[in-house]
Amino acid sequence: MKLYFIKTLTLILMTTMWLGSCTTSKEREVEDELSDFRNWVGQTTANIADRTEEDWKRAKTDFENRTEELDAKQENFSDELKQEYSALKDEFKTAGDEYERNLRAARLAEWEQKLLGTYADKSTIAQSNVRQVYITLLENVRNLHGTWTNEDWEMAKLVLKSLNDRKDEIDDDLPTDDEVKIRALQMEFRTLETAGDLGGNN
Repeated sequence: MKLYFIKTLTLILMTTMWLGSCTTSKEREVEDELSDFRNWVGQTTANIADRTEEDWKRAKTDFENRTEELDAKQENFSDELKQEYSALKDEFKTAGDEYERNLRAARLAEWEQKLLGTYADKSTIAQSNVRQVYITLLENVRNLHGTWTNEDWEMAKLVLKSLNDRKDEIDDDLPTDDEVKIRALQMEFRTLETAGDLGGNN
């Protein structure tokens, strides 16, 4: 009886040690995977402004694959690891938002140059030439809009908005005929945009 008790106790101890070893091994595996994710996020978000669009698309796909795997293992995370994992995902998403803002700013600068020409520098726009700037914008829109996609129109609308904002800054006692001409050009822009939508450009 005594021997049976000793064997049983030994078996329980060995099982407990084995389970503890498995738990420790699983925790170490999770920590290693999170450490790898931490390093990846740090490397991927460093110098983000230098990344190409294609490069960033690959990074986003990689992020989705990595987080899908880690999300499935969160039940094995300690509270501390869960907090760190959530912070790392937020860090990547914040970097992504910054990249998108930089990309939009760069695209807007390109479109302003394309549609406004020498007036792309807003500091050169004053009451004396703002009417001519709108004329330049619409001349370029007329010449280029035939092949535009919806995305192109969105960029063109951003250029118009930035020009409208600049006009509001300098719009003190603008001559009436200039105001009438500018409103007519703004309406023409909207008419061309509507025609583009009806034309089915994608």
